[in-house]
Amino acid sequence: MATTKTRKYDTKKALSDYYLYVPLGAGQLLVEKSKALSEKAFDLAKTRRKNAARTYQDLADRGQKVVRSIRTSSATKRAVSQTKTARSRVRAAATSVRKAAGDTAQATKVAAKKVG
Repeated sequence: MATTKTRKYDTKKALSDYYLYVPLGAGQLLVEKSKALSEKAFDLAKTRRKNAARTYQDLADRGQKVVRSIRTSSATKRAVSQTKTARSRVRAAATSVRKAAGDTAQATKVAAKKVG
C-alpha cells in the first residue's frame, strides 16, 4: 500500500506570505505605472512644444506678410510722401517765423530809439 503524505493547510503561513507579496506586487505596479505615465508626459510635452513652435512660426509669417503689405501699399507711400512735404513746409515756416521775429525785434529797437 502506498502511503501519501498530505500537507495540512497552514493559514498563518499563507497570511505571512501574502504580507510579503502584496507590498512587492504594489511596488512593481507602481513602477510600471510610473514608467507609462512618464512616457505619456514626455510625449505630451514634446507634442505641445512642437505645436507651440509651429504656432509661433505661423504668427511670425503672418506678421511678416502684414508688414510687407503695409510697406508696399499705395496709401503708405502717399502718407510717407505727404509727411516729407509737411516736414519741409514746417521747417520753412519755422525759418520764416524766426526771421520775422528777428526783423520785428530789430524794427522795434529802431522805433524805440527814434521815439526815445
